[in-house]
Amino acid sequence: MEGFLDILNRQDIFRRLNELKSDTVPAFGRMSAQHMVEHLVFIVSISNGKLPHKVFYSDEKAAKIKAYTIHSDKEIIVGFRAPMLPDRPLPLLFSDLDEAIDQLRAELSDFDQFFMNYPEASPTNPTMGPLNFDEWIIFHNKHFTHHFKQFHLS
Repeated sequence: MEGFLDILNRQDIFRRLNELKSDTVPAFGRMSAQHMVEHLVFIVSISNGKLPHKVFYSDEKAAKIKAYTIHSDKEIIVGFRAPMLPDRPLPLLFSDLDEAIDQLRAELSDFDQFFMNYPEASPTNPTMGPLNFDEWIIFHNKHFTHHFKQFHLS
C-alpha cells in the first residue's frame, strides 16, 4: 500500500530506527522511544506465533476493525488503544533502546521464519482476529508507520 512503510524492507526499517534517540519526544501518546520499540516487539511476537492471543472484541466489531485496517488505505487512528494494553506504558523489559531494537530485529526474523515454516498459519490479532501472512504484513506496515510518525521517523 502506498504511503506506508514496508516491514519487508528491513534495511529501511532499521536505518530509520537507528535515527531514534532514547530522549526523542513523541508527537503524540505517552510512550517513550524505547516503549514504542518494545510495543512493536510485543505485537510482532503475537504475529510470529510466540505470544498467542484471543480476540478481545465481538466478531462484528473485530470484522469492522479488520475492514478499516486491512481492507482500506486508511491509517491507524491516533489515540486507538488495543484492549489488552494498559492506559499507561508497561515497564521496560530491555536495558536500553539498542537492546530493544535488537530484539525487534530478532522478532521480525522469527516472523519470516514462522511463515516460511507455516505458510497457512493465521495467528490471532487481539483486535481483528486471525490474520494470514499478507494481512499481518498490511497491519505491520500500517502499525510501524503509525509509530514511526509518532517519533518523527517517517
